[in-house]
Amino acid sequence: MNYRLQDLMKLIIPGLYVVAFVVGWILLFSSLTIDMAKIKDITNIIVLLIPFVGFIVGYFVECVMSALEHVFYLLGGRRPSKTILCNSFRGLYALKLENKIFSKHDCTIESIKNEKANEILQIAKQSIDREKVEVFRLNSMLARNIFGSQFFLTILYCFASDCFCKDGYFYISLAVSLLFFFYWFHHTHVYVKYVLAEYEKTLD
Repeated sequence: MNYRLQDLMKLIIPGLYVVAFVVGWILLFSSLTIDMAKIKDITNIIVLLIPFVGFIVGYFVECVMSALEHVFYLLGGRRPSKTILCNSFRGLYALKLENKIFSKHDCTIESIKNEKANEILQIAKQSIDREKVEVFRLNSMLARNIFGSQFFLTILYCFASDCFCKDGYFYISLAVSLLFFFYWFHHTHVYVKYVLAEYEKTLD
């Protein structure tokens, strides 16, 4: 398995995010007592295990988020490619020459559907030098995984707290989840925009 550093970071960072909050919760609010002397004896082992545990948890988060994203699209959720091609945000993610793409694929901004938009995006990915948009892909996946980690922590808190609906920590966690969701939404659309922009160049 040949992972690049960026690929590892998009898994390890969200995983460590979850682990840090869970451990912090246990230390601050649990009645569990910890023998610091014993911890000092195994410090080296803990240091070696932390990245591994972060990777495993992050890998789990990515699997879950990837599955949920696919289910969302299968159920008819709007794809970012459709949003970009239809210029739904009035210039925020607009392509300068999207008419080239429509001409190439015999469709219009009014007629394009989710399935067609996805088909165009998949063709675009196969037609460009993907290294040019790799940083945008990694940013999108990291943003998705961090949102997934935060949302997972919010759900976990619901089970850990008997009165989460009246707890300020829950609403703070929920607000942070929404913030991370919109950040993921933004980076996903930026990634798709640049994939299609590179594809447009191949149509000249």
